[in-house]
Amino acid sequence: MSNGVLRDFVQIIGITDPSEFPVITPLNPNNQIAVQERLTIPDPKPDVEQINTLLIDAEVTSTRNIFTPTGVKVVVEGLLRQKVIYTALVEEQSVHSAHFEHPFCSFIDIPLPIPAGVTVEEFLASLGLSINDILDGPVNVIIEDVEVNLLDPRTVNKCVILFLYTTINPLLIPPIPVTDQNEQTS
Repeated sequence: MSNGVLRDFVQIIGITDPSEFPVITPLNPNNQIAVQERLTIPDPKPDVEQINTLLIDAEVTSTRNIFTPTGVKVVVEGLLRQKVIYTALVEEQSVHSAHFEHPFCSFIDIPLPIPAGVTVEEFLASLGLSINDILDGPVNVIIEDVEVNLLDPRTVNKCVILFLYTTINPLLIPPIPVTDQNEQTS
């Protein structure tokens, strides 16, 4: 993670540096989501004149796999943790902070090449797998972008773009057909 991004005089710390992006292959199903929220500065805190810094982190807190008509979905629940550091709208312009947590829920779709007349559960069983064997790694989350602005002295508007990805069991990827190099074309 870099030292952050400066946007409209607000330092945003927590956006993943592009050099740290994962390499995505057919074994890495993924999904992108936008988490829009309005943060209200708690009553004991003074009004905001200027947002100085936003510290943000995303964490996957739980996952579960569910059957769908076309394959499996990994349901992902997580938490955005954030700290808004701001200059107060008071004569001495003191610096304050407010902490927020915001849950998110999304999914990663894992379509499978299900033969006609076979259920997803039967297809997995034919590979020697169950619904609990589809992942070959954890579900990860990175923060791609954050937009933050002050709507009024007590309300911060924020939109966070999250990228969720995982690694699936290699048995779920159909083999690439090998062509015979000795075949001649007419």
